[in-house]
Amino acid sequence: MPKFVNMDLYQQYKEKVWRLTNARQRLEPGTPHRGLTDHEIAAKLGLTLEDVIEIRCIAENEMIPLEAYLDADKIKQDRFKKQ
Repeated sequence: MPKFVNMDLYQQYKEKVWRLTNARQRLEPGTPHRGLTDHEIAAKLGLTLEDVIEIRCIAENEMIPLEAYLDADKIKQDRFKKQ
């Protein structure tokens, strides 16, 4: 069952979690980024795993533009053409 994260906690940690997460690696082609797992982020920031998962999921919805989902096939094809 998902845990609801306190919005103050979310605001305090969303940038840190976003910077550390694996979710970003596909948004920046050509830039190496081995993000951390949720477990690793929780240990690094002193949060519970559940808090990190909720913060990451909300941050993904907030920070990844809708077009990235709607145009995912085209974005992937264009990325592979450039290589």
